[in-house]
Parts: sequence; C-alpha cells; structure tokens
Amino acid sequence: MIRTFIAALFMTSCLVSGVAAAEPAIGSMAPEFGGVTSYNTIDKGPVTLASLRGQVVLIDFWATWCGPCRASIPHVQELHEKFGDKGLVVIGHTDGTSKDLDAFIAKNQMTYIISVGPNIGDAYGVTGIPHVFLIDVDGKVAWSGGPTQLDESVVASLVKKARPRGPAAPKFATAATRPKVAALEKEAAAGRVGSALKSLDKLAADSAKADDAAAATASIATITAWRTALEQNQAKLVETGDVYAAAQVATNLAEAYKGGADAKALKDAATALEKDPQYAAGKDLQVLKKASPAERADPRFAGVVERYLAKHPTGMYADQAKSLIAK
Repeated sequence: MIRTFIAALFMTSCLVSGVAAAEPAIGSMAPEFGGVTSYNTIDKGPVTLASLRGQVVLIDFWATWCGPCRASIPHVQELHEKFGDKGLVVIGHTDGTSKDLDAFIAKNQMTYIISVGPNIGDAYGVTGIPHVFLIDVDGKVAWSGGPTQLDESVVASLVKKARPRGPAAPKFATAATRPKVAALEKEAAAGRVGSALKSLDKLAADSAKADDAAAATASIATITAWRTALEQNQAKLVETGDVYAAAQVATNLAEAYKGGADAKALKDAATALEKDPQYAAGKDLQVLKKASPAERADPRFAGVVERYLAKHPTGMYADQAKSLIAK
C-alpha cells in the first residue's frame, strides 16, 4: 500500500529540496517568489508581486525536468489565454535546474511569463511541483494546489475584482532629487511619456540650471532605454511571426508618446503592423484560444479551426491553431 502511495505521488508531482519556509495560509499576504530574470517580458528582468498589485496572479512553481509539470503546461497556458486580458497574470517560476529554457518555451508555446530565481519555491514552502498559488488583487493567497486541480471558475471569480492595468510606462529605480524632474518622472511613469519628455528636454537644455539639467538628462536616458527595449521586443516579435503581439507593443508605445514629438511616427508604425495580413490572423486566433476546454472538446470546434486555417493557412498562428485540436 505504501509503495502504491509513493508511486502515485511521483505520478502527480516531483519532489524539490531546500525548503526553508512554511506554505503561506489562505488569506495571508503572499511573499515574493525570488525572481531574478524572466522570459516573455520586455526587459527580461525580475517580476515582483508588488508591481502586479491590483491584478490576480497565478504562480506556477515548476521545472522542465518534471514530467507532471510538463503535462500541466497546456492547462496553465489555457488559463493565461482565457483570462490574460481580464486581469490574470500567469507566472511560471523555476530555477537553474531548468535547462535550455528558450527552446523549451518555444517548443511548448508558453506565452505567459517565465521567471527564474535561485530556487523553485523555498519562500512558499513548496515540497513538490507543479504547485500553483493564486494571489488576489490585494496580494493575498486565495488558492493553492496542483494546476490540474484548479478550476477556471475560481479564476473567473477572482478576476472580477481585478483593476485595469496601467499604460505602458518606464520605471525609475529611484526618484530624482530635483523636485521638477521628480514630478516629470511621475508623469512619465503614469503613462504620459510624450508630454513629460517634452518638459524634460527643455530642462536638460537649460544651462542656467545645471542640477536640474543633469537630473533631467539622467531621466531621459532611462526613458530612452525603456523605449529601446520595447522596440527591440517589437522587432523580435515581428521576426518570429507574432505580428499581432508586435502591433500591441507598437500601439502601447504610441499611446504613451501622445503629445510628444514622436507620437505620429509611432502611431504610423503601429498602423503599418495592423495592415499586415498576419495581424488579422493573430487577432482571429485570439477568439479560438478563448474557447473553453468543453468547447474545444466539441467535434464542431475542429470545423471552426479548419475554417480559420482556410483563411490563414501559413505562419506561426496557423501552427498554434492546429495545436488547439491536436491536444
């Protein structure tokens, strides 16, 4: 009987070591999970719960070497696709034991955030993976368990309270010491980059106020680096064929620069991407991806996908559409 229990355990989870904390209780504040780098993000930097307050966060502790983790990826991906635009942020957190992540993420079509840190789940008392925690809009643990046990009705209930995400905006590690510049940084961080940049440019050019000019120059450099990262990500998405996602990045950037000198050029770039045939293919695919597991199991769903493929026969979106009926 004990052998049977152990065998069942290894079929549903993989053991991890190095646990230092107790699992946070339902209703308690969720601790940070220790991310250092990330995939499927603009800057590839650490993702924190503090930066996501107001959203519902699903943290999936997992690893590439864990069979049950690999088996649960389609379900986690489905939750991301269905609720990602409703207030759910999905994060798969792993550590250095997960090798060749770039190739693994591409092969498994994982479009949610993948976080990497020094451990898989020490801060959450995780002893076996995969293990999911749902964090509510106030940063408290709302649900815990295996990902395949998570019913989408639980997520649907929580995202009803999610607050809209703020616009695309740069982040400043520390506020400028000069009051005028600090106020403009705050304006830029709220998504009004174009108007803030206009004023920062004027301050940077004012030789009569050297301290303000130096602070403004530093802030402009931060904004420039942020924009460069966005545009590099946009170019990479186009290169891989994800024109729909690239257009979203371009639109967000154009929106942020409203009122600025580059606003029209950025808007034109977004419009050009939206005219690409693959943009329409990506937009149509979003409708298919939002189908529930029950809808996908309906024999008629295959016919819907076939009609989609007749309209959009090639490209990465066609491959993703085929995978919806191959599961």
